This record gives sequence, C-alpha cells and structure tokens, in this order.
Amino acid sequence: MRYGPPERMSTTPATTLEADIIADPGTGASTGNGSSAGRDDKMPAGIPFIIANEFAERFCYYGINTVLSVYMTQFLRMGEASATTFHSLFKAGAYFFPLVGAVVSDVFWGKFRTIITFSLAYALGCLILALVPGVPGLALGLFLFAFGTGGIKPCVSANVGDQFTAKNQHLIERAFSIFYLAINAGSLISIYLCPELLQKGGRLLAFGLPASAMLIATAAFWLGRRKFTVVPPAGKAWLRDALSAEGRAVIGSLVGIYAFIACFWALWEQSNGQTWTLQAESSLMDKNLGFGFTVLPAQIQVVNGIFILTLVPLFSFGVYPLAAKFVKVTSLRKIGAGFFLTASSFLIVSWIEAQIQAGHRVSAWWQILAYGVLSASEVLVSITGLEFSYRQAPLRMKSFITALFLLAVSVGNAATAAVNYAMIKPIHPESAQVGSQTWMTFDDTHDYVTGQKIDVAGDTGLTVIGADGKAEPLQGTFLVAENDEAGHRLRLIDRIERQPVVSAGTFHADAATVTTYRLVGPQYFNFFAGVMAVLGVLYIFVAMRHKERTFVRTEGEAEGAGA
Repeated sequence: MRYGPPERMSTTPATTLEADIIADPGTGASTGNGSSAGRDDKMPAGIPFIIANEFAERFCYYGINTVLSVYMTQFLRMGEASATTFHSLFKAGAYFFPLVGAVVSDVFWGKFRTIITFSLAYALGCLILALVPGVPGLALGLFLFAFGTGGIKPCVSANVGDQFTAKNQHLIERAFSIFYLAINAGSLISIYLCPELLQKGGRLLAFGLPASAMLIATAAFWLGRRKFTVVPPAGKAWLRDALSAEGRAVIGSLVGIYAFIACFWALWEQSNGQTWTLQAESSLMDKNLGFGFTVLPAQIQVVNGIFILTLVPLFSFGVYPLAAKFVKVTSLRKIGAGFFLTASSFLIVSWIEAQIQAGHRVSAWWQILAYGVLSASEVLVSITGLEFSYRQAPLRMKSFITALFLLAVSVGNAATAAVNYAMIKPIHPESAQVGSQTWMTFDDTHDYVTGQKIDVAGDTGLTVIGADGKAEPLQGTFLVAENDEAGHRLRLIDRIERQPVVSAGTFHADAATVTTYRLVGPQYFNFFAGVMAVLGVLYIFVAMRHKERTFVRTEGEAEGAGA
C-alpha cells in the first residue's frame, strides 16, 4: 500500500544509521572517530514496540485519509474542488506541524515524550471525526488529527535509528525492513477496508475503527517506554547548531532541493484519496478488474503499496545497478528522474479524464497503470529524498531536517489547495426548471461543454429526489449533460451515475452559490503535469550545484534506556 512521505524508509543500512562521522559521499570513507570494536547481534528491545505502534498508526492515518474526500462529497455534499481544497489543507497542516514536533523534540522533550503527547492529540482528533457529525466535527477533528500526526512525524523514523550504535548497525537494515513492512501492512489493510466500512456503516464505522487503532498505537508505544534507547534533547545546542555557519549551509542547500520536491508532493498527494479517487467514482470507469473482482473507487489506490513493495527491491537490485554501468547513480539524479515519471503519470490520468468527460467507458486498469508509473516516481523521489535528508543532517538537527523535508509535503498540498480554490469560477443562474430533468438558465452558455462540472451550494430552495424517493438538498457537484441550441440553458446530470437530476422546489437565485471550474476536465491534470515537467528541467541545474555531506552517529552518543 501506500506508506507515505513522512516516515517511509529505504532498506539501506549504511545511510540510515546516523552518527557524528562525516563520510566522503564519493567513497563512503569515514573521517570521524567511529569504532568497529565489538559486535552485538541482538535486536534492540524497543524495536517491537515501535513496529507495533507504527502499524496501528499507519492503519489509522490511511484509513481516514482514504475515504475523506468521498465522505465530504457524498455525505456532506461538498463540491469536488471544495473537498479537494479542504482535504489538501488538512494534509498541508499534517506536514507543517512536524516543524513544531521537531523543535519540541530536539530542544525540550526528546522523541519519546513528544511522540506520546502528540499521539494523544492525534487520537482525540480521530475520535471527534467519528463521533461528531457535520462540518464542525470535521474541522475540529481534522485540526487535532493534523496537529497530532504532524507532531510525531519527524521523530518516528529517527527513533528507529536511535536504537542502534556502531556495535549493532548491521541489524538496522533488518529493523527498517520490518518497520517498512509494518507501515505498508497497516496502510494496505486500512485502504482496502475503510471504503467498505464507509459504504456499509457510514462515518461512525469508517472513522471509528481507525480511531481505535490510534489508541492502540499510543498504548503500544507507552508499553515500550522502559525498552527504548533515549537520545536526550539537544536544548540550546540545537539552536546553536542550526544557526552556525554549517547549519545554515545545510538548511540553505536542502531548501533549494525541497522546493522542487514540494511540486512532486502536489501531484502525488492527489492520488492519495483525492482527485484520482474522485475520478474513479464515475460509473464510466469500469472497476471490474476481471475474475469477478470489483473494487470501490477509494480501493484502487491500494495498488500503490503493492507496486512499492515490488519496485523497491527491483530498483535496489536491478534498476540502480544496471544504470550504474552507464552513468553515476546519485540521490539527486534519482530524484530528478522521478520528477519526469510523476508528470507522465498525470498525462495518463488526463487521458482517462478526457474519455470520461466525452462519455466513453474506460477500464480502471488505466488508472492502475498511472499508479504504477507514480509508484516508480515515489521510489525515486520519496524514499531517496528522506534518506538523503537524514544523511545530510548533523546529529543534533536530525528531527529538524526531517521536518523540513516534510514541510515540502505541506507546501505541495497547500499549492494543490490554492489551485483548486483559484480555479473555482462563480456563475450566476437566472432561474431553474425542475421536474424529471433539471435545467439552469444563464445569460450565455456557449462556452460550456458536455461533462463540465457545475458545483451547487447554499440555500437553492431545490431538492433532489433519489431513486428511493428520499429528498435531499440540491447541493454538490453535477455535470453538464446538454447545452441547448440557444446557448442559455444547461441540463444537469449527477456526477457518478450520469443520470438525470430529478428535482423539486422553487429556485432561490439570490441565495444559491453556483460555480464551475476554470480548468475543465483533462486541463486540470495537464496543468499539473506541465508544471512538474518544467520544474524538472530547472531542477537539473540546481542539483548540479549541490554539494553533499554525510553524518553518522558514534557509539557513545546515545544515553541509556528508559524514559
């Protein structure tokens, strides 16, 4: 499944064990005072508790995230652009608050206390999402959710590395492999399960089970408190290091790289329960994958994790060694190649959108192909980027540099939110015709095309009559089915089944809010693909100027176990 930007780790031991040794990036030779004397073949006692915590936490995060846009559009009847904006702002917060968690961890509390405290806020937010209906519960719950998950993100993977020293560093590959598998197992299960729960049990079940998992995650971490090796907070030393000439140089050089990585996240996150999932809701996407197996729209993204589990070893043992026979394979070059693959995946999704807008049926296998291309880019950008960041950070700045990497995810989500907000175009219907078909009258509709999205909100005075006879307010996203010859009226159909909108009531033109989108259909995905491609070219010149350094931790720099 799809693990995610924050804690996804590679399985390369030498680059994830951090120490105060500076290594030559070209040769890997250390220049510090590390010692290879002695060898410990026992896995650190705290690792099982960290693994259990991460499995349950990832189950919670991806379970709720997977169905969030579907919940907002189908249950709260938000327009697609508004739901994407809201969802993107939530994730922007989730990846902004790591800055807070990093400072709290590095300066004041250390990783253990920081993880426990923010996990409690995290669990509370999830419970509010499950128990409090409507937009107020959504807003408060998502804020606490974002605050809590953000606070722990810069500490989690670093806490794994803190459990090892030079004596047992040969075990770190195994530990991170298990850690990584736990992440993907938790997220894979929840991504497949929670859409079913939302469909059958609504908000309470779909959000309640992940909330319970987060409570379990917090309890598991607490139970391991006597087993963990604890690296104490750096206190004022952290600020001294960050403001030193070396610290400023490290931050400055990485920020330039992260600006480009932010664009990658603006695209990648849309596959993570957002615009790709909303696209898959259309009945014109055939979600029967063969062999009698049919998936729900939000379940398609589960293939991302499957691709990742396949592609990580393929790239590590196949693609990279093969490429190294022809060119020098570096972290920055991997990231650059990933940018162009990311743009390519959006071109596939753009083609799918064009087919759907034109009323043509398309197989979900095409979106699965897009996920395959995007997953390859994720291996190149996300895994490489996190590992690269961890290696580039001095010891007392590990959490802070990780937080900067996560801030790129925040910026990317904020950019997606900004695009979705800016592309909303207000339009002003003069009247509406109700009945077995719903028409809206405008001053001029010549520029509207079949399949174009129309969002309706506010007090319209109209209700939609469902197939079961139940009446609900006419709100949410609809599609243009027909533009009359006079160029003044649009006939609406529902966005999923593309059936006529059966309505009743008296239209309140002054109280209704009706909008369309400036980026119509495939233009939306083409826009993001184009931006990513252009920035990919510019990145090449920035990467050529970057100078790498590597920092790793020595034996004496971890204090004893215990909280």
